[in-house]
Amino acid sequence: MTDTVADRAFAAGATVASDAGTVTIPRIYQWLAASRAHRVLCLLFGVWLINAFDTALTVTAHSDGLLEESNPIAARLLLHSPTAVVIYKLALVGFSSVVLVIYRRRLLAELAAGGMLFIYTVVAIQWRLCYEVYALTRCSDFSERALNAIDLTHLIRTSWLFEG
Repeated sequence: MTDTVADRAFAAGATVASDAGTVTIPRIYQWLAASRAHRVLCLLFGVWLINAFDTALTVTAHSDGLLEESNPIAARLLLHSPTAVVIYKLALVGFSSVVLVIYRRRLLAELAAGGMLFIYTVVAIQWRLCYEVYALTRCSDFSERALNAIDLTHLIRTSWLFEG
């Protein structure tokens, strides 16, 4: 493994000079690029952030009568107590996070964390659409906006992301 002047400068956070000119790399990008372990931790942070919103929105939507939970375990827990759903979701994401943190230096852990974040991002998009339709039903000019929502829903259902 060779250690060049540019590699040492990059690691130290200094300005890197090359044939293309001088490039200053912000420290956060250096930290992210430094190792796979850092990237896995950042991906897991995103998973936890979206999971917190997903959990809060699930409990709120269920209590408002907007949601019929399709996950059979979560549905039974919602009937019992919203706190049980929170503990269930935290336990699932917590367990998977512990496993990925243990193996954070491996490519498979990085891919798994990225996959988890992608799936939670799709869930966040679904929540956005759910509340957009809910907002449409609450407005006075429902008929015009409802037609626009139907067009939007048709577009989303026919997109490559939701093909099954």
